[in-house]
Amino acid sequence: MITDSYLIHISPSMNGEIVICTIKYCEDGELKQNKLPIASSFFEELGYPYEIDSPFLLSSEEMDNIIYLSQLTSAINKGLDLLYYSQSSEKGLKDKLVRKGFSREISEKAASYIEENGFIDELSQAELFAKDLAEIKLYGKNRIKNELFKKGYKQTVINEVLDTLDVDFVEICKKRITATMKSDSFSSKERASKNVNALIRYGFSFSEIKSALNRL
Repeated sequence: MITDSYLIHISPSMNGEIVICTIKYCEDGELKQNKLPIASSFFEELGYPYEIDSPFLLSSEEMDNIIYLSQLTSAINKGLDLLYYSQSSEKGLKDKLVRKGFSREISEKAASYIEENGFIDELSQAELFAKDLAEIKLYGKNRIKNELFKKGYKQTVINEVLDTLDVDFVEICKKRITATMKSDSFSSKERASKNVNALIRYGFSFSEIKSALNRL
């Protein structure tokens, strides 16, 4: 249990983007000291001066708030690092942060902050992903919808992508048939039914399959 917490020093870091709060506190009877980084925008919300002449006592609520904002700052920085190596949806980034050891609440708040500040463009990401699924994986619209959902994209983003996706799914279906099925795949009722079901699993509608077969 933490008691008798004091803010003893405040110093800017990273060209003023981060404020380092040095806290001295007593935990389970042992005197400890810790430096907690907080984003400058969050620090301003605390209402503390940037320079202090002498340590001042923090209430338990103030201490908890400083710890929370420090954890949030660390999660945001980690999230930005993760995005540098691999783009992600807001939900996908939240899940990655949880796997990195941050609490679900902190991870969700950090991912939301990153998205709101323009570092995640879900629509552009989803558009590129959907186009690759169609043109490279040869998936139909329903399968693409499921894949976008599994990636964590918002429903509004998925709907907009599918409504505006400039893809001829009949032609994509034709390519899948040509690439993965034998020339006589639809020569019998049993084989035709089996292959139609396979094409449906890849996201194509009955009408798209019928039109694709007519093109062949």
